[in-house]
Amino acid sequence: MDGATAVFMPAQAEVEEIWPRDGRILIRGTVAGGDSWEAGTLVVRDRESRGRELRLPATGADSRFEASIGLDELAAACSGPEQTWDLYLKLPGRAEVLRLGRHLDDIAGKKKIFTYPAQAVAGMWIEPYYTVKDNLSVVCRREAS
Repeated sequence: MDGATAVFMPAQAEVEEIWPRDGRILIRGTVAGGDSWEAGTLVVRDRESRGRELRLPATGADSRFEASIGLDELAAACSGPEQTWDLYLKLPGRAEVLRLGRHLDDIAGKKKIFTYPAQAVAGMWIEPYYTVKDNLSVVCRREAS
């Protein structure tokens, strides 16, 4: 190997597309460093409350995945004036969940670069966004009365 060192890269859920519209947030991406699979779970986890989460179906083919968050269901799970949900992908046969994000495109600081429209649902504004670590999250904010 010419003195080269092999580097192990753990699997990660790499987001490629985000489509917030029509009362849903559609997410498409790839699992980098993972095996092929057909069905998994999108885990939408409340950042502030350990164990509080929504589990939604995710489909896969080869290394690609697609999942959708229905905003009515997410709005019903929101209890405070503002709530942040972090997104993960659970693959069959794996104990750990993979944090959804975008890290392999050489664009750092997506929080300040990429913005997505908020959608009004049940008295809330719901908006996907990239965190300071380029992971994908969703924030729910109650409309001012």
